[in-house]
Amino acid sequence: MDNSGTDQEILTEDELKLAVQKIFRLSQTDAKFRELCLSDPNEAIRRITGKAVARDVKIQFRDSAPDEASAPRDAAK
Repeated sequence: MDNSGTDQEILTEDELKLAVQKIFRLSQTDAKFRELCLSDPNEAIRRITGKAVARDVKIQFRDSAPDEASAPRDAAK
């Protein structure tokens, strides 16, 4: 993989899968880290792994509002 002139190592797919699990757990208890995940997912991954995401990989974390996540699907009926 081309790391485009940076000195950082590039994350492998397997490392990314493990990182996402760690990120999910940490974002549930750390509000500042959760905000980082939403605003700059590549930086959140770098903080967890110490490695960069490849330039051609687009990462996006999504957040559900608590009322949306827990509301019954057919509550509008």
